[in-house]
Amino acid sequence: MRRLLIALGFTVAYLQLGCSDAPTEVSVDEATETQQEPAQAKQQGDTPYVLQPTERAKATLDVDHTRPLAKDSVTAERSFTPMSNEAHWVTLKSGQTVSSLLSKQGFSSQQIANLAIALRKVVPLNKLQAGSIIAIDEVAGQRQVSLAGEYAIRVDALLRGDDWQVTKTKVPTRIEVAEHAIVINHSLYGDGAAAGIPGDVINSALLALSHFIDFQRQVYSGNRFEVVFERTLVTEDEALFAHQQAPLKPTYLRFKNSDDDLRLYRYNDAFYLEDGRLAESFLLKTPLNGARLSSHYGQRKHPLLGYTRMHKGIDFSAPAGTPIMAAGNATVKRADWYSTYGNAVVLQHDDGYETLYAHLKGFASDIKPGVKVKQGQVIGFLGNTGLSQARHLHYEVYKNGKSVNPLNLKKLTTERLAGQELAQFIAFVEGLEDRTMRLAQFASGDSAIYLPPLTAEAR
Repeated sequence: MRRLLIALGFTVAYLQLGCSDAPTEVSVDEATETQQEPAQAKQQGDTPYVLQPTERAKATLDVDHTRPLAKDSVTAERSFTPMSNEAHWVTLKSGQTVSSLLSKQGFSSQQIANLAIALRKVVPLNKLQAGSIIAIDEVAGQRQVSLAGEYAIRVDALLRGDDWQVTKTKVPTRIEVAEHAIVINHSLYGDGAAAGIPGDVINSALLALSHFIDFQRQVYSGNRFEVVFERTLVTEDEALFAHQQAPLKPTYLRFKNSDDDLRLYRYNDAFYLEDGRLAESFLLKTPLNGARLSSHYGQRKHPLLGYTRMHKGIDFSAPAGTPIMAAGNATVKRADWYSTYGNAVVLQHDDGYETLYAHLKGFASDIKPGVKVKQGQVIGFLGNTGLSQARHLHYEVYKNGKSVNPLNLKKLTTERLAGQELAQFIAFVEGLEDRTMRLAQFASGDSAIYLPPLTAEAR
């Protein structure tokens, strides 16, 4: 009878894991979901880092998340300790199951099942990508499994019996600075990518500069763009994080055309102009990236109705599915089917402003009436719904119920540094003058990568 009860117990455990096989194997299926993500950059001589998209498959593990955590699997922080020289590094291959990978390392099915449960809120095993590295080490006579959590956070699971004690460790990092300059021939995004500037950096720059530049009407061949950005790189256990993109942060932007010479400096995690004004406008000029202005504000002949009427917004043409961003901080007023607008989002801003985004393919998750959104947050995706002849975004702005031309809005925020904080910022900008002057001498396509001096804190 006792053997029967034990056997039944194991059967229940595997049913909780979604297993259809015998108790000797935990079922882990390979999902064929295709993603495009920047791969880890590599440096070759003086060639700048270039992040290329790649396809990765996910390995999934079905686990019953209602099962309580083991008592000794509480996650805690601990100081960094390097992996031992005897650590064994294994790679999750495409088509391989997590359980088969770990079982080949001598772990039992019960231990693997318990590991999935212990890690469910830290590194869910069903989200491990093919190419992920797992390190297996021995600590104080106990086996330990280590994986990458967030970038530069190592997650260690120490085996005790059949249960696991999970801890997090901050891995040492260093900062790498990259500088690029380009003269635009076709588009800022296309020319920037061709020059080796990572896509995430270009997108961040576009968002910051969109407060001042209409990228549909004010960007021409011969305009100049400069950028300085930081990349955070781990200095230990690099293999664990090789499948993740290192965090990127633009710190200086310059855009020069015939009318403007804008210089934006990141300070206290926000961009400021040289005089200490916050480099933000009340509403973005362009609520999506990589689009073409296809129809202006004013009277026009409707392409479907066939007669002339007031066009109360502007239209942007872009590929279906292009993310649409909130033009400013707001509360969602509606997000549903809205008559001839098709799928539409209406946002309520301060000072009596409203913005409308129409003909969407769909809405971003959690976008519904009453939800607060931040400027630049994705609220939906470009489509061709409602009374629409082709895929595009129809964008309208209202002030106290009256439509206004979005391209004529020039309202900037009034926030500005003052007092001691302004003095510190001015000193900060002056300290960068030699670097920015040197960058201004770069020819189009020139770049430089270097390690900044250590700060007192880093020492």
